[in-house]
Amino acid sequence: MWAQTRTEPLNDAAFVFVASPASGERVSPGFAVSGASRTFESTVNWRLLAADGSELATGHTTGGGVDGHGPFSFVVAYQVTARQIGHLEVFEVDASDGEGRPPGRNVIPLVLQP
Repeated sequence: MWAQTRTEPLNDAAFVFVASPASGERVSPGFAVSGASRTFESTVNWRLLAADGSELATGHTTGGGVDGHGPFSFVVAYQVTARQIGHLEVFEVDASDGEGRPPGRNVIPLVLQP
Protein backbone atom coordinates (compact mmCIF):
# COMPACT_ATOMS: atom_id res chain seq x y z
CA MET A 1 0.00 0.00 0.00
CA TRP A 2 2.36 2.74 1.16
CA ALA A 3 5.97 2.40 0.08
CA GLN A 4 8.58 4.89 1.10
CA THR A 5 12.21 5.08 0.09
CA ARG A 6 13.17 8.45 1.58
CA THR A 7 11.82 9.72 4.87
CA GLU A 8 13.21 13.27 5.12
CA PRO A 9 10.48 15.16 3.20
CA LEU A 10 7.67 13.24 4.90
CA ASN A 11 8.98 13.98 8.37
CA ASP A 12 8.81 17.75 7.89
CA ALA A 13 5.56 18.50 6.08
CA ALA A 14 1.87 17.81 6.49
CA PHE A 15 0.22 15.79 3.70
CA VAL A 16 -2.76 13.61 2.81
CA PHE A 17 -2.33 10.97 0.08
CA VAL A 18 -5.19 8.70 -1.03
CA ALA A 19 -4.03 5.34 -2.43
CA SER A 20 -7.48 3.84 -3.05
CA PRO A 21 -9.95 4.34 -4.65
CA ALA A 22 -8.38 5.69 -7.82
CA SER A 23 -9.66 8.71 -9.71
CA GLY A 24 -12.64 7.73 -11.87
CA GLU A 25 -13.21 4.40 -10.14
CA ARG A 26 -16.75 3.03 -9.85
CA VAL A 27 -17.73 2.61 -6.22
CA SER A 28 -20.75 1.25 -4.37
CA PRO A 29 -22.13 2.14 -0.93
CA GLY A 30 -19.74 0.93 1.76
CA PHE A 31 -16.57 1.40 -0.33
CA ALA A 32 -13.20 1.42 1.43
CA VAL A 33 -10.69 4.27 1.32
CA SER A 34 -7.01 3.95 2.25
CA GLY A 35 -3.95 6.14 2.17
CA ALA A 36 -1.27 7.78 4.29
CA SER A 37 -1.01 11.12 6.04
CA ARG A 38 0.82 13.37 8.42
CA THR A 39 -1.69 15.84 9.82
CA PHE A 40 -2.30 18.04 12.85
CA GLU A 41 -3.27 15.82 15.79
CA SER A 42 -3.31 12.86 13.34
CA THR A 43 -6.81 13.82 12.17
CA VAL A 44 -7.90 13.06 8.61
CA ASN A 45 -11.29 14.49 7.60
CA TRP A 46 -13.39 13.36 4.66
CA ARG A 47 -16.64 14.04 2.88
CA LEU A 48 -18.41 12.62 -0.16
CA LEU A 49 -20.20 15.07 -2.44
CA ALA A 50 -22.94 14.24 -4.97
CA ALA A 51 -22.97 15.54 -8.54
CA ASP A 52 -25.02 18.56 -7.39
CA GLY A 53 -22.52 19.37 -4.63
CA SER A 54 -24.69 18.15 -1.76
CA GLU A 55 -22.98 16.23 1.02
CA LEU A 56 -23.75 12.51 0.99
CA ALA A 57 -21.46 11.42 3.84
CA THR A 58 -18.83 12.89 6.14
CA GLY A 59 -16.46 11.73 8.83
CA HIS A 60 -12.93 11.59 10.15
CA THR A 61 -10.29 9.04 11.02
CA THR A 62 -6.70 9.04 12.24
CA GLY A 63 -3.43 8.79 10.36
CA GLY A 64 0.09 9.99 11.04
CA GLY A 65 0.87 13.03 13.16
CA VAL A 66 3.67 14.81 14.95
CA ASP A 67 5.69 11.58 15.24
CA GLY A 68 5.64 11.00 11.47
CA HIS A 69 3.49 9.66 8.67
CA GLY A 70 1.05 6.81 9.09
CA PRO A 71 -1.67 4.90 7.25
CA PHE A 72 -5.38 5.63 7.42
CA SER A 73 -8.49 3.81 6.24
CA PHE A 74 -12.23 4.26 6.48
CA VAL A 75 -15.47 3.07 4.89
CA VAL A 76 -17.94 5.38 3.14
CA ALA A 77 -21.65 4.56 3.37
CA TYR A 78 -23.94 6.63 1.15
CA GLN A 79 -27.23 6.48 -0.79
CA VAL A 80 -27.96 7.69 -4.32
CA THR A 81 -30.89 6.79 -6.56
CA ALA A 82 -28.96 6.93 -9.85
CA ARG A 83 -25.39 6.52 -11.03
CA GLN A 84 -23.53 9.85 -10.99
CA ILE A 85 -20.14 11.50 -10.75
CA GLY A 86 -19.31 12.47 -7.17
CA HIS A 87 -16.22 13.74 -5.39
CA LEU A 88 -14.47 12.34 -2.34
CA GLU A 89 -12.55 15.01 -0.45
CA VAL A 90 -9.93 13.81 2.04
CA PHE A 91 -8.27 16.66 3.89
CA GLU A 92 -6.69 18.25 6.92
CA VAL A 93 -8.45 21.22 8.54
CA ASP A 94 -6.22 24.32 8.65
CA ALA A 95 -5.36 24.58 12.36
CA SER A 96 -3.06 27.57 11.71
CA ASP A 97 -5.90 29.86 10.54
CA GLY A 98 -4.09 30.69 7.31
CA GLU A 99 -0.56 30.91 8.70
CA GLY A 100 2.12 28.83 7.00
CA ARG A 101 1.56 26.22 4.31
CA PRO A 102 -1.88 25.18 3.07
CA PRO A 103 -3.21 21.98 4.66
CA GLY A 104 -3.16 18.69 2.75
CA ARG A 105 -6.19 17.95 0.57
CA ASN A 106 -7.10 15.34 -2.07
CA VAL A 107 -10.21 15.50 -4.26
CA ILE A 108 -10.98 12.27 -6.07
CA PRO A 109 -13.74 12.12 -8.71
CA LEU A 110 -15.67 8.85 -8.50
CA VAL A 111 -18.55 7.16 -10.26
CA LEU A 112 -21.13 6.60 -7.51
CA GLN A 113 -23.28 3.51 -8.04
CA PRO A 114 -26.67 3.17 -6.28
